[in-house]
Order: sequence, then structure tokens, then C-alpha cells
Amino acid sequence: MNSPAYLVGQFLSLADDLHLKYCQHARKGSSIPPQLVGNALMPTALEAPERALSMLSQRIPPYQAWAKTLSDTEQDVGLVKYFLKQIGEVSNQLKEAGLSPTCSDTDKAQMLLGYLARTENN
Repeated sequence: MNSPAYLVGQFLSLADDLHLKYCQHARKGSSIPPQLVGNALMPTALEAPERALSMLSQRIPPYQAWAKTLSDTEQDVGLVKYFLKQIGEVSNQLKEAGLSPTCSDTDKAQMLLGYLARTENN
């Protein structure tokens, strides 16, 4: 399934994965918020996917910048780089598929499925 709504769900889930690793490493696990960035934006995405990704554009750059500076000897570096790769792939798919400014009930269901889907590495 590669509908735009499903891909938005996957993107938000991957943003959560990256945010969690950032909190565990950069903040030494002392400050993991009760709600990660993708989860926090899910209600907005269910109503207006474009707005949610626009809001995410203000939140994800520090996590991406941190991930790109990890050395190959640090714990979980492979997993973090995998998350970056997946975010890039989903971004490319979203670029090709396009975004809708609103969501139908079908879109909302697909977004939830994308958010809850697990890949083989996570």
C-alpha cells in the first residue's frame, strides 16, 4: 500500500523512531517525552496532512542533524541510519504520490495503518 495517507502515517512513525533515539542518546535517556513528535502530529495529519508535515518541518531538523553526526562506533548508529534512509525513501514516495490537503475516512484508516505498520528492522 503506497497511498499518500499511508505514506504520511509511515513518515510520522519513522519520525517517532528517530525522535526516540535522539532522546535516548543526545539527552542520555533522561528526557523522553510522553508523546513523540510523530504521535503528537497525528491528530493534525488526520485532518490536514499537508499542515502536519509543514509543522514537522520545524521539528525534525535537529533530530536529522544529530543523526547525521553519529560516528560509526556509537550504539544504535546502524538503526538510526536505517531510520534516515527510510525517511528519505518515504519522502521520495510522497513527492511522487502528492499530498491531499484533507483526509477522507479511507485516508484516515490508511494513515493509521501506515503509522502502525512495522518494517523488518524496527
